[in-house]
Amino acid sequence: MTYNLATREAVAMSGQGAALADFVRHSGPLRGQALHRLAIACTAALARLHGRGTSGLRLTPESVALGTRGQVLIGWHPAAAGGSEAEDVRAWADVVVFAATGVQDGDPAVLPPALRIAVEQCRHADAAARPRAADLLRVLLGHTVAAAVASVDDLLAS
Repeated sequence: MTYNLATREAVAMSGQGAALADFVRHSGPLRGQALHRLAIACTAALARLHGRGTSGLRLTPESVALGTRGQVLIGWHPAAAGGSEAEDVRAWADVVVFAATGVQDGDPAVLPPALRIAVEQCRHADAAARPRAADLLRVLLGHTVAAAVASVDDLLAS
């Protein structure tokens, strides 16, 4: 997984893949392993960026690209007035639902149960009740939040 400043135009010009929005519109929604890989890769990128103090990323289906070798490239556009980690995980949830349904405000009921629960938590109306990206990553990797004490880098290394 890669999380560089990669725009739709840069990916298209390089021939290295397609923006998630374009891919889903042309090939249909993601399912199974492809959807889970996208969810984990985007969450890992958010967790690392948040760990370095970067938030307010305005993640969208247009700023996530799927590489030709299965890598996920994250391009972000920092919000002019800042932004919060809670807004980023909400945007992550919207990207995952789009990837699974092909529509912006799709029904998360099509998601596998564990992913659906994570998405619902990230869409919580109270931003303070949303999980941190690092906690979300632990859950997606099969760890319980209460038992997980490893850093994001430790989890990604295993």
